[in-house]
Amino acid sequence: MGSGTRYSRSPLDAKKKSLIASERDAWTRAFFAVAQTEIVAEDVVVLDEFGSNVDMTPRYARAPAGERAVASVPRTTPTNTTTIASLTTKGMGPALSVSGGVDRLTFEAYLEQVLGPSLRAGQIVILDNLSAHKGGRIEQLVAARGCRLLYLPTYSPDFSPIELAFAKVKPMLRRIGARTRELLHIAIGQALEAISADDAAAFFRHCGYRFPPDWNQCFCS
Repeated sequence: MGSGTRYSRSPLDAKKKSLIASERDAWTRAFFAVAQTEIVAEDVVVLDEFGSNVDMTPRYARAPAGERAVASVPRTTPTNTTTIASLTTKGMGPALSVSGGVDRLTFEAYLEQVLGPSLRAGQIVILDNLSAHKGGRIEQLVAARGCRLLYLPTYSPDFSPIELAFAKVKPMLRRIGARTRELLHIAIGQALEAISADDAAAFFRHCGYRFPPDWNQCFCS
């Protein structure tokens, strides 16, 4: 038998890495996870922003073998549109789209005039740590509605169900491909309305929020 080198197949496969922020604070995340056990998902309102523009198009397309998939998009685009949105277990709530970014004054106006009338006493409003979400009248505006403000741990989108909603909204906007600001605003409304109550509940469950047992379903099934 000749000499040689034997190679065995590795039990490990090459995979795309999932990257997480090194700035995450494990203790803060653990504390939030414990706090989640005391929070009923139906009492939660999650807020965040996403950006869009009139040059959005699907990232992938079909083409004959050996040929490139080509699409036409405008290269001279207006200022980015930022949408402040809210999510409950019932679906997407009141939203506001503005030209450009969101500062604290804009966010305060959203809380006071857009979201505020829909809040009910006892709800928990959850935000990330964006600077526009802190200071000023933000805590006062939430408290005035009988609600409590809760910030997510730093770099922890996995605790934010609305991130999963945005992951569904953005591909819709790409497929619609609105090419004017007016059509983009219509498309944003359509995409937000497409998030069903079943979608929303699944997003909350995926992020670890608690639902009370449905006793009618338990005893009637």
